[in-house]
Amino acid sequence: MAYSSSLMNLAIKQADYAHYISRPNPNVGAIVVKNNKVIGFGYSQAYGSDHAEVVALKEAGNLAKDGELYVTLEPCSHQGKTPPCTDAIIKAGIKTVYIGILDPNPLVAGRGVELLKKAGIKVQIGYKTKQIEKQLEYYLHWRKHNLPFVMMKNAVSLDGKIAAPDGNSKWITSEEARHFGRLKRAEGEAIITGIGTVLADNPMLILRADEMDKLRIKADNNHIAQPVRIILDSSLKIPLNSKIVETAKEYKTIIIKSNSSKINHEKEDKLRQMGVNIIGINSIDNKIDLKALLVFLAEHKFTSIFIEAGPKLSTAFLNQGLVDKVFYFIAPKALGGTNDVYQHLHVDSLRTAIEFERVIPQLINKDNILLEAYVKKDI
Repeated sequence: MAYSSSLMNLAIKQADYAHYISRPNPNVGAIVVKNNKVIGFGYSQAYGSDHAEVVALKEAGNLAKDGELYVTLEPCSHQGKTPPCTDAIIKAGIKTVYIGILDPNPLVAGRGVELLKKAGIKVQIGYKTKQIEKQLEYYLHWRKHNLPFVMMKNAVSLDGKIAAPDGNSKWITSEEARHFGRLKRAEGEAIITGIGTVLADNPMLILRADEMDKLRIKADNNHIAQPVRIILDSSLKIPLNSKIVETAKEYKTIIIKSNSSKINHEKEDKLRQMGVNIIGINSIDNKIDLKALLVFLAEHKFTSIFIEAGPKLSTAFLNQGLVDKVFYFIAPKALGGTNDVYQHLHVDSLRTAIEFERVIPQLINKDNILLEAYVKKDI
């Protein structure tokens, strides 16, 4: 049977189910086909569990022999938390494998294809590549740059303000827009904010129960974890009675302190007792080194990060070229004053402006707008 575009689309649809559940592993989809009939569906399970190919092959059972496998990403060829998928494919007696894109993981990177071919399996590569690369953009970025894919959310008035002149910022956007913004939090394995936001707003930084239910439906009713909360707090100013600290045993919480700051060790011990994980990162000019933080997170298998912070931290990430994508919510009101969202950008002319591309506008309700855009970077 020749390659079928519609069958690869089915594999891509399977991968969608794994978007929130497989991290840090890529969300991969696979199907097994025999005699023009799909006999096995599979998508990546939670980290440490079966990969998509194995799930599909298990569903197909003995019928998989002499069948075809469609898979969005090159099958793994190494022993990790699970055995190599190539071994399962060979053992099942698959005769043809159609692969969307190769895996940039240096432990795979073409080796999976090589092992399948050596076993006498016909392998064809390069189908729906743009679509699959978009679907796997967090994972591919992490592998290519050894950094998490960084997203940032801002909510502003029509004139770009995050607060009125008197400092009041609740609420600029509508309830529907805020709900949509909370759903976007799930795109990151962790949410980063600064101590300034915690002191000003005392947020929880979680998704509500109804929002988690919506995401579970998208994930084929699998369990979805709340993003890890990461607070940048150089000298541990966070109050012990803040919502973040009081719920740290329920929701994973990390406070990033500065290695060079003087710390109240009694308070640090108390925070740890209350469930907070405290990690020290080096500083530059008395501020946490953001690049070093992202490197640390990447090394600990965080493939995507969501920033939800005030203007100083938001623009610090932008100034250092560390943001990959923005979710920019706009409300139909003008606030005036000087509380500009990007007031701290290091831009002195049009020549040095930060540019965005692949901008997607979306109407959230009758008047709130979301602009989803990628930060344009020099390649």
